[in-house]
Amino acid sequence: MLANLRRARKITEVKFNTIIISCCLVLSGCVSYNFDENLERINQNDNVVPTGEVVAAITRDQQDALNNRAKLILQEEVGEFEAVELMLLKSPSFQRLLFENLVEGSLAAQTGNISNPTLSLERMVKGTETEYGRFLTFGLIDVFTLPMRKKYANRAVQSATLNLEANIFGAITGLRLAWLEAVAAEERFSLAEDTYTALSASAELAKRMKQAGNMSTSERIDQQLLFSAATVALAEAKQQRLSSREKLIRLLGLGTSEGKNLQLPSALPDVPEQPIQPEDIEKDLQQRFDVRAARLDYEMSLENLGIENITSYTDIELGYRHDRIDDDGTISKKRGYEIEIKIPVFDWGNLERDAAQADALSRQNEYKQVVLNAGSEVRVAYGAYRTAFDIAEHYQDQILPMQETLLEEANYNYNGMIIGVFELLQAGTAKASAEINAITAKQNTLAAAINLYSVLAGNQSDMEFDTISASETRQDKGH
Repeated sequence: MLANLRRARKITEVKFNTIIISCCLVLSGCVSYNFDENLERINQNDNVVPTGEVVAAITRDQQDALNNRAKLILQEEVGEFEAVELMLLKSPSFQRLLFENLVEGSLAAQTGNISNPTLSLERMVKGTETEYGRFLTFGLIDVFTLPMRKKYANRAVQSATLNLEANIFGAITGLRLAWLEAVAAEERFSLAEDTYTALSASAELAKRMKQAGNMSTSERIDQQLLFSAATVALAEAKQQRLSSREKLIRLLGLGTSEGKNLQLPSALPDVPEQPIQPEDIEKDLQQRFDVRAARLDYEMSLENLGIENITSYTDIELGYRHDRIDDDGTISKKRGYEIEIKIPVFDWGNLERDAAQADALSRQNEYKQVVLNAGSEVRVAYGAYRTAFDIAEHYQDQILPMQETLLEEANYNYNGMIIGVFELLQAGTAKASAEINAITAKQNTLAAAINLYSVLAGNQSDMEFDTISASETRQDKGH
């Protein structure tokens, strides 16, 4: 009878152990973050990566391959899309962005795993008696809440994947805007240099005419002031050219020698003849990065609320003990189970649950607000684009042709000895000023188009357009 009881207890223990192990194996299926698959999918999306390929350079061979490709690009003139590809190949900042996301995704996936069981080993000696203890414990609450934890982790992994796509899109958008700024600064500097040269000759001529008695002091000072203004404008254009070029170099990740060899186009690309139409930008705003991110945050808060509703009450630990006692050669064993329960006497977890519920409600309202903002932001971005396009078109079709006509007429009058050289230079300066404004208008239009598609995607670039004062288009006609 006693032997049968022992055999039954042993069978029960084996079955219990088997159940514990089986449960651990079944429930330990972990959530994973497929970083490489995400990069491959993003590379296939032309709306995010318009050219080149996003590669996380982990090994030395990968880094060397990217650097060799970058050297080939730097041998030629670097256009807008070549600049994008160059950043993907060279920029340490962009590589850091990728690996930071790998950290985010890995930690997000980790939240879907239960804590590892704890094994305690002990050895106790008392006289001739030596006791070896083994105690294995794990949290039952972790097991019970594992399905909810996995759902939360899956949402967090989706959020990390979305952040990767949004961050890559944002980095490329920022690079494209920086390229526009650098090329426009190059073009403006060239015009400012031409104006400086012309007015330098004008000021020198005025000085000599004053010495010869053919010009009054006030007329000579007028010419000198024009030259001084051109000197200041050239200095400002030179500094703007330097700062915008260096900003682009930093974003590209180029070294000093590579930055010196960077060749940019001499002029911005032309503005399309027809503007983007409202029907061309119709898009499901629910697919914007920020809307999807806000929705995922809300869903994660709901999953967390379900977990908090359980874990805020109590915690349960299940332990299995197996001790071996050696008493001067006489071996005996002890086996048993322990359950440790945190009793909610002083703290029932009400505040934790209230905080979790409030967080869920907060994120719900944040999601609603993001959805409401989306349409308004698109309308503002499109309005800014159309304004910039109309101004650029006005300069191209109206102001520049009129300034060209005035310069041609000034040439005819100068050849006919109706006006002098200073009036001719004034007409040339007015045309150069209009051309500089036209460059700014073109830059604003191209940048506004990039910003519009960025807003449509839900990635705010926070760009600022260069203003063009209407007074700059007029020339005083004193005398």
